[in-house]
Amino acid sequence: MKDTDFIRGQVPMTKEEIRTIALSKLDLQPNDVLMDIGAGTGSVCIEAALKLSQGRVIAIEDNEAAIELIHQNALKHGVANLEVRHTKAPLGMDGLSCVNKYFIGGSKGNLNHILTRIEQQAPADTIIVVTAIVLDTMIQAYAFFIEANYAFELIQVSVNKIDTESKVAMLMAQNPIFIITAKKK
Repeated sequence: MKDTDFIRGQVPMTKEEIRTIALSKLDLQPNDVLMDIGAGTGSVCIEAALKLSQGRVIAIEDNEAAIELIHQNALKHGVANLEVRHTKAPLGMDGLSCVNKYFIGGSKGNLNHILTRIEQQAPADTIIVVTAIVLDTMIQAYAFFIEANYAFELIQVSVNKIDTESKVAMLMAQNPIFIITAKKK
């Protein structure tokens, strides 16, 4: 989906190119249950929900404006298999042993607690994708997955775009993003 397909407001959004890679790394199957932590505008959870024909998505977000945008975007795209939880993770993550895919787009400083909660309740072969713009977040995820003996990969993605409205073809850099994909053994 294009970024322009989403109602945006002033809430952070996982951009199209990063979203495409993250969804690919999640390897979504029709009956998966995905939890999107730090759901922002809902771009990841909305696109995932449309792919999960027999599954569902649980979005966790604590920002009131973001919650409203998620609801607006779900309505705009006709998404019915999405549950939105207005809380700050790891709250709202209890009793979810049915979740087998996790996308962490924002952790509000609670990444270790969130990953520990996933470790405690997730079944084997659960896939976790963490996107990190902040180096400290990447290092925390990396250290956690090493310590917990997960199979994982870490990539860094940099996207540059040419502003087609400009009279000159100049590349405009977006923030580089780390994408960590881990699989629970």
